[in-house]
Amino acid sequence: MEGRALIQEIVRDVAPNAAVIGIEEDGERYRVRLTGTSGVIAACELDRDIVEAARHRAAARERLALALKRCADDVDARIPDGRG
Repeated sequence: MEGRALIQEIVRDVAPNAAVIGIEEDGERYRVRLTGTSGVIAACELDRDIVEAARHRAAARERLALALKRCADDVDARIPDGRG
C-alpha cells in the first residue's frame, strides 16, 4: 500500500471523526493536515522512514497510528454528555 493511502486508512481507523484534508510529501517527510468535528485544522509531520516501515511491520504501523491519533485528538471536539 502506498504511503498516502496508508495514512488515510489509519486515520479512518483511529479517529473516525477526523478527516485527512491534505498530505504533502517531500524527500524526508509527509506533512498531514486533519480536520474534525471542531472545525479546527491540525498538522503533523511524519518521517518518511516511519511511514515506509509501517507498510511492512506491525510495530511501525502501531507507532504511526499513535502519532496520527495524537494529531487527530486536536481536531475532535468533545461533546458534553450532561453529567458535569
